[in-house]
Formats: sequence, C-alpha cells, structure tokens
Amino acid sequence: MKKRVKDGYVDGAVAGEEDSLQAGFNQGFREGAAQTVAVGRLKGIASAVSCWCQIQYPERPIPASVCDLLQQIEQYENTILEGLQYALENPPPSVSSVSDSVEDLDLKQPDSGCCGEGCKETDCCKRGEKMDLDVPHQQQKPRTWSTDCSSSSSGTVNHLVQRCMDLVSELGLPQELLGHIEEVKNV
Repeated sequence: MKKRVKDGYVDGAVAGEEDSLQAGFNQGFREGAAQTVAVGRLKGIASAVSCWCQIQYPERPIPASVCDLLQQIEQYENTILEGLQYALENPPPSVSSVSDSVEDLDLKQPDSGCCGEGCKETDCCKRGEKMDLDVPHQQQKPRTWSTDCSSSSSGTVNHLVQRCMDLVSELGLPQELLGHIEEVKNV
C-alpha cells in the first residue's frame, strides 16, 4: 500500500511538473509570437518590394529607400529579440525569493504601545510616517523589458508601417498592397 501511495505521489508530481512546464511554454510562445509577428510580416512585405525592384529593373540598383527600410526593420527585429533574450536571462523574482529578501532585512513590527500623534518617543513609527509625508516621494514602477517594449513598440511598428506605405506609393505599386501593409497595424 505504501508503495502505491509513493508511486501515486511521484506520478502526480511528474504530471504537475509537465503541466507547469507546458503552461510556461505556451505563455512564453504567445508573448514572443505577439511581439514578433507584426515585424515579421512587415519584413516580408519589404523584402518582397525589394525583390520586385530587382525583377522590374535589373539594370538599376535597389533604391536606397528600400534598403534603408529593410535595415530599420531588421534593427527593430533585433531589438525585440534582444529584449526576449533579456527576459529569459533575467526572469522576475519568485514569491519565495522576495519573501526571503524581506526576512533578510530583519524588519520588526512597531510597538503596540504607540499612542499615535501625541507620542513622545523620537523613534516612534507615527513620527516616522509624519516625516516621510514631508519628503516628496516619486512612485517608480519596476522596470521590465516587456513593459518598456510594449509602450514604445506600437509607435515604432506604426512608424515602420507608414514608411513602408510611403515607399509603396513612391514606387507606384498596386494600391491593394497598401491594404496588406495596413493589416500589420492590427496585429
């Protein structure tokens, strides 16, 4: 009977670990794909425009505006990939590591004998709160790549989309291509 219980426990732990790993993979894949799909589509469209220029005008070099747009898209793509790599190398702290850090600070509960505003103690918790109120505090959000990237990424993607649309118009390409480029904004 003990062997069955032990085997059941081990099987349950293994199944739980596998489920947790799969859930983590699924979440990471969704987040990574969401950040890279728009730039991937835009890069594909810009590469197609570059190929079109080579086929239509083999005697002329590819216009500098096309090459410049492709370079900017690749730089942005590299920025996203570096951010994803950074997020993998520096995961957010776990609850246990945060609680260990708080325990290491050796914080003590304030004395229950504190009598509030009229307290005569110099190191009283209420006096400390009052002094803290006089000092201007600035709320600082913890800086993570995903929040930094998501706040500026839509602006960068929109800028690259606009440049691509301008390029398509400049080269006199079919107007239906503009619809495909516009779809990148909605990804």
